[in-house]
Amino acid sequence: MREQLLLLVRVSKPEYNRTLYNDYTLYMNPQMAFKNDVLTDGQRDDLEGAISTIPGQLLYSDDGKRTWKLLCNITKSYQNRNAYIFCMYGLKYDSQYYKSEENKYFYPIPWSYIESLWQGDGTEMLIIVNTATFINKFHKAAQNAGLAHAYGKVHYDLSDKLTDVNYLNTAMNDKFESIFHKRAEGYELQKEVRFAVICPDQPDHYELSLENNQDLIFTTIPLCYGKNIGVELSNLEFDPQSGLPVKFSSEIKYFESEYSG
Repeated sequence: MREQLLLLVRVSKPEYNRTLYNDYTLYMNPQMAFKNDVLTDGQRDDLEGAISTIPGQLLYSDDGKRTWKLLCNITKSYQNRNAYIFCMYGLKYDSQYYKSEENKYFYPIPWSYIESLWQGDGTEMLIIVNTATFINKFHKAAQNAGLAHAYGKVHYDLSDKLTDVNYLNTAMNDKFESIFHKRAEGYELQKEVRFAVICPDQPDHYELSLENNQDLIFTTIPLCYGKNIGVELSNLEFDPQSGLPVKFSSEIKYFESEYSG
C-alpha cells in the first residue's frame, strides 16, 4: 500500500532547528553516534546499525589461509557504513483521520512521542510544509556534493530482521539497508523519516548545504511539557487513481491539548 507523506516534523531546541530554517543546512550526525548514552531516550538506540543476532564465529589465518583459528564467537553483528543522518517525523496520510463531510484531516501528534525527544524548556516543533520541495533539495545537494544518499521511512521490524539470514545478506550488500530498520519497542511512535549520506572521510558530523532560495515553508511551535499537538489540514484534493491527497490548503491549524495517557 502506498503512503503519502504530508508534512515533515522535527522536535528539537531552536538553536538546532535554526540551522535548517535560517541557513538551509542539514546538520547530520554519524549513525553510530545514536548509540551514545548522553542522548535523549528517543534519540539513543543501542541497536543502531545492528544487522544480525545469528550466532557465528570469527576465524583468522596466519598461514596464508591454509588453516583457520577461532578468534571469537559472535552473538551480535553491527555495520558501520559511515552514514550521516538527519531524522524527522513523517506525518503520513491515514484515512481514519480524514473527515470527508468537512474535507478536513486532523492528525494527533501525541505527547508520548514528544516526551522521548524533550530537551527542557524551549523545545520546539519545526514543521516543513512543502515536503516535495525539501526532498528535491536534499537529492540535489547530495548529488552536488558527490555523496551516495537515500531517504525514506524507517521500518520497525528490526527484532525480526536480526534473525533473518536474508536480511543479513541484503544489509551486507546494500550500504543503506541497515539505516532504515529499527526495533519497534520505544521507537515506533516516532514514525521516523531519515535522510542519509555516506561520507567516507568520517568527520565528527556533516553539514549538507541545501539550495537557499527561501522557497521552503516552515512553521515553528513552542512546545509545553505534557501537551499533545493536533494538526488540521483542510481543502484536500485527492488523486482519483491512488485515492491519496496531492494538495491541501497552506493555512494549516495547530492545536494543543492535555495528554491523557
